[in-house]
Amino acid sequence: MNTRFLETLVVLTRVGSFRETAEALHVTQTAVSQRIASLEDLIGLELIDRSSRKLALTPQGEYIVTQAKRMLKLEKEMLQYARSDTPPSGKVGIGATETVVKTWLSPLILELNQTLPLIDPEITVDTSANLKDLFRRKKIDVLIQDTPFPEATGTSDFLVRPICDYVVHWVASPKLVPHTQRMSLQELAEYRLLTFSRQSLPRAHLQNLFMDRELEPTICSFPSVESILQLVLDGYGVAAIPGAFVVKELEAGTLVRLAGPALPTINTTAITRRGETAAIRETAKLAVHMAAQLAQRLHERTGQAWMHAARESAD
Repeated sequence: MNTRFLETLVVLTRVGSFRETAEALHVTQTAVSQRIASLEDLIGLELIDRSSRKLALTPQGEYIVTQAKRMLKLEKEMLQYARSDTPPSGKVGIGATETVVKTWLSPLILELNQTLPLIDPEITVDTSANLKDLFRRKKIDVLIQDTPFPEATGTSDFLVRPICDYVVHWVASPKLVPHTQRMSLQELAEYRLLTFSRQSLPRAHLQNLFMDRELEPTICSFPSVESILQLVLDGYGVAAIPGAFVVKELEAGTLVRLAGPALPTINTTAITRRGETAAIRETAKLAVHMAAQLAQRLHERTGQAWMHAARESAD
């Protein structure tokens, strides 16, 4: 029996709606309905009382939920027992964007080496589009990126772990913009605007922000974070980038943060395949942990939230 069907039924009875169940499991409502229907077909019983306006179980459904909880608990205990004496080991291909490289990839690798020394990480740094292609072709095991991965929607084939949200700021060299008072979109449009590659979500967000006001600024896109940083330091333009990239420069005064229209955060996730090995699972979990540590350190150091860390789970 597919325990994912049982898990879906248990979550459905806990949260009380198909929509919230879909959100909790990172699948579509259609996928939730299909799982419940498949479970009913498998055991030959109606579990959901479809004559009720509110979600309600049939008497048989109540019994099956009780047994499902027992089976899921037993499965978890067996897996924990099987894994307890065998430390995770083996090669793990990690694909990451420069956003991750610039912030917490190095601490992740160092922590892997210290706490999980039998894991051999192989790092690939590239654009989100190229990393997705490598992940589809199973060339990497953990996809850490900041754009949607359509294949992970409406299927149980992948696990999507939220990692963090980067807060995006307007920054510039004081040589270019000597003041830090609030700037309007019209004022910002007078400068070259520096951001990520043309296919990236941050660039699309930036372009849409100005299009809504019928403004056409010069938007310069770069695949390299280091290129953006060097150009903004040289006074070439105003950058719309995560503030976590430039905390040191802001503290040193070589860059200033401009007060301007709010920009969408950059949402980072770790995506793995269902049935992942222990090494892959622990690597993805450690990625979530290291991002949370960095977010906390930056907040303690500066008193500002440069990143919003996702809540760590025990999966």
